[in-house]
Amino acid sequence: MKRLNKEYKLDVCKHITLKYGSVNKDNPQVIYVSGKCWICPLKETNYEMKIYNIEKEMKKRIKCFLTDGINFDDRFILDFDINTENMIPNKKKFLSFDFYLRQVEKNKKNLKDLKPILESKISTISNNLVFQFKTNDFQIEKKK
Repeated sequence: MKRLNKEYKLDVCKHITLKYGSVNKDNPQVIYVSGKCWICPLKETNYEMKIYNIEKEMKKRIKCFLTDGINFDDRFILDFDINTENMIPNKKKFLSFDFYLRQVEKNKKNLKDLKPILESKISTISNNLVFQFKTNDFQIEKKK
């Protein structure tokens, strides 16, 4: 049985480790973008509410920059995963996110050809995510 999944690194943000790929490299109808980093609150606050608002802002950015109807359908799935329990200032917590995009059938590209499109748009989305965390009093880094 041949392996069909394929991933490529996206080196577009110095605070978040990013990659994209598909579970079927021969027919990449649906692609995913995966990111991971460590966040650290700088002061006591309502963490759940702040992270909920940051996630909402990220959804808006994905909708605005990626789901344009030209390369990707206007529907997508965002899985934003962080545990806000026991969150205290100056203690790092792991954050991971994945979002899944469906390519428009008449404009479908192979995975390698998607890299330039994704690099510029994911760079904007991920750097905005870093900005959102920083303005909400969080520090964000690639490594613990």
